[in-house]
Amino acid sequence: MVSYHPDEGDAFAPDAAKYRLQRYINQHNNTSIPGYPSFVVNNGVIREDVSSWPDVTTDILRAESNQRGYTKLTVTAQTNETHLTVTVMPPKGNEIVNGTQYTILFVEHKKTVPEGFDNPGEKHRDRVLVGLAEFPMEGEMLAIDASIEAPFVASYPTQNLEEWSVIVVHEYTGEALKTRNIMNAQPLGVVELAVQSSALEEGTELPVILPVMVFLAVGILGLVTFQSKEKVREEE
Repeated sequence: MVSYHPDEGDAFAPDAAKYRLQRYINQHNNTSIPGYPSFVVNNGVIREDVSSWPDVTTDILRAESNQRGYTKLTVTAQTNETHLTVTVMPPKGNEIVNGTQYTILFVEHKKTVPEGFDNPGEKHRDRVLVGLAEFPMEGEMLAIDASIEAPFVASYPTQNLEEWSVIVVHEYTGEALKTRNIMNAQPLGVVELAVQSSALEEGTELPVILPVMVFLAVGILGLVTFQSKEKVREEE
C-alpha cells in the first residue's frame, strides 16, 4: 500500500505524490483529483470515501485471483551513512515489454506531521510516498526527489528516515496507459522491501524477495490511497 498526499493543505504533498496523482488523473480522463480518501487497486476503479472499503477489498481479491503471470523482479537495497540505494536487475532481451517501465517508489513509515497543521488524527502518517524513479524500456529515465545512479539504480537520502519501504513496480508507462482501459492496465509485477529502524544498519544488503512473494503481493501492493487533512486515518 502507498499513500499519495495531494497539494491541498496537506502537511506533506511531496512532488513524487503529485506526479503519481497526475498519472491517475490522465489515465481516468479526469480534470481534477478525486475526493479523499480514495482508493485504487492495480490502476482500477477509483473508490472514494471510507464507505467504499468493502468494494476495495473485493477489488483486491479479484486482482489476486485474476493474476496469472507476473514479472520476476530481482531487487536489492543497501544503506550507508547518507543514502538508501536500490538496484533492480534489468530485464533480459526476451523479457522486455515495450511501453512499460520499472518504477522505484520510496515510501516513508511513521512520517511525523509538522506543527501548524490541522491534525485530529495520530501524530504521524504511514507509507507516505516521498520519492520515485522511473526506468522505461525505451525513452528517458526520470527521478523525483530521488537520484538516478545508473540504469535501474536509484537512491534516496536517509537523513531522518528511520523506517521505510521500497516498492518496485513493473507497470505501463503514462503514455501507454492512454490506450488502455482499467481492465488491462494492471501492474505486471510488484515487490516490496521493508525495513524498520532496528534493522537499518550501515552497508546492509537485504535479501531478495522470492517470485512467489511478488505474486502474492500484486493485489495488496497495487493498492493506492489518496489522503488529505480532512481524512487522516488510513484504512488497511
